[in-house]
Amino acid sequence: MDAVKILTGDEAILAVRALNDESRRQILHALRARRMTTTELCEFMDRQDPKKDVKPQTVRYHLKELERSGLIRQDGYAPTGNGDSHIQQKQWRATAESIFIATGDMESLPDRVPFDLERTLDLVGTVRGLGFHLADDATVEDLAQLFVEHDGLWQRGRDSAKRVLENIPEIEPTVYVTLRRLLTVVTLNNQDYLRYWEVAREMTDKFRRAFRNGKGTNPEVY
Repeated sequence: MDAVKILTGDEAILAVRALNDESRRQILHALRARRMTTTELCEFMDRQDPKKDVKPQTVRYHLKELERSGLIRQDGYAPTGNGDSHIQQKQWRATAESIFIATGDMESLPDRVPFDLERTLDLVGTVRGLGFHLADDATVEDLAQLFVEHDGLWQRGRDSAKRVLENIPEIEPTVYVTLRRLLTVVTLNNQDYLRYWEVAREMTDKFRRAFRNGKGTNPEVY
């Protein structure tokens, strides 16, 4: 599943039509979380509104519309029943975590949200719940400061990247986002460029150390 999918032209029209239905929006939301079969989606829809009589053929119709619009895709098979059957059901998954419709305003295409110190402190503190070992509050604050500085340099580079791309009259949205990501770093002045990688290395080294020293709820720590 892609992190971001940008829709234009006919794809965008089909997506808007497909999502003009609450049930399909609920199905897409569920399939962004995990793969599910038609049976599992019927059970999910029943839980959303027990008063509704959700029929498998209705769910299959919604799936067909979402697949036609490129919002979901088949992603493997799963055995029916308790797993001892040879009959397999299709599994479905969303094609992207986030869907954006491009309307010609390239600058509004998604990149990432700027981080202030308060939000970053929350973000850094949250990794403790994943089993990262952060010795004390001073360590958390130090990492948060590095994160904010790194993000500030990124935002500065992003502004210069947008100015460079203004000179290109027409460009496909996905290509635009990729170029903007690259130019965000390479258009920094020499001082900011060196500092960007210095902060990036220091920050990621500290996060990696905290990850490898961590124990507890994160089963991937080793």
